[in-house]
Amino acid sequence: MYNYRHLRIGGVFFALIFFAACGPATEPVQVEGNIYAVDSLHAPEKDPEIDSIIAIYRDDLKQEMTQILAFSDQTMTRGTPEGLLNNFVADLVFETGQDIYQGEETIDFCLLNYGGLRAPIPEGPVTMSHAFELMPFENEMVVITLSPERTLELFDYLAESNVGMPVSGIRINIDDGQVMDVSIGGKDFDPERNYNVLTSDYLAGGGDNMNFFLEPLDYEYLGLRIRDAIIQYLQKQHQQGLPIQSRLDGRISN
Repeated sequence: MYNYRHLRIGGVFFALIFFAACGPATEPVQVEGNIYAVDSLHAPEKDPEIDSIIAIYRDDLKQEMTQILAFSDQTMTRGTPEGLLNNFVADLVFETGQDIYQGEETIDFCLLNYGGLRAPIPEGPVTMSHAFELMPFENEMVVITLSPERTLELFDYLAESNVGMPVSGIRINIDDGQVMDVSIGGKDFDPERNYNVLTSDYLAGGGDNMNFFLEPLDYEYLGLRIRDAIIQYLQKQHQQGLPIQSRLDGRISN
């Protein structure tokens, strides 16, 4: 039996080729230009007047970036399932958030992301430049209220992650990608209550596939960037004559 469907499709195909072939020919376009090398050998001479203006801001920025904020007793790097840097940043953000949060309830715990910690904190003097290298993003601190169901999804996310997520105020035991035990603020997880989680606006928007944050019961900006919280904490410790330090305490174990 002859296939009329193939006939129709074939007719349309050849009609398209025919009309395309009958269209006006495209004229070639000639583009002319010059190539100029821009590097240290070919750059023009500096304009002394412009350079003097730029130098004011360059020197001010260099002075600000080399400002010593604190002194560290140790080198802090991120790690899995936890790391000195993970714990240090999560703890100071949690502490700062509790001080400025205006909600009726308290913040229960803090969750940040491993990838957000971009550089270690060195042993010795810690400068403004180190703070910007550690946290180069403009992420703000937010408090998300989660239902028990979404909070359980958060625990599962931590268990399935192949890197150590910075957390504070929570202890979780994981075995073979499964949550075995969880305590929040020293108390067992309560499946009948909501939880206030301090995090970044990036994660609150579902960043790093944290989709459990996309169905919040409440959402409150704290009006402070995470990097600024780090800087303020470093300055506070320095003003009190205290070095900064961190420790591994088994908050995430497997």
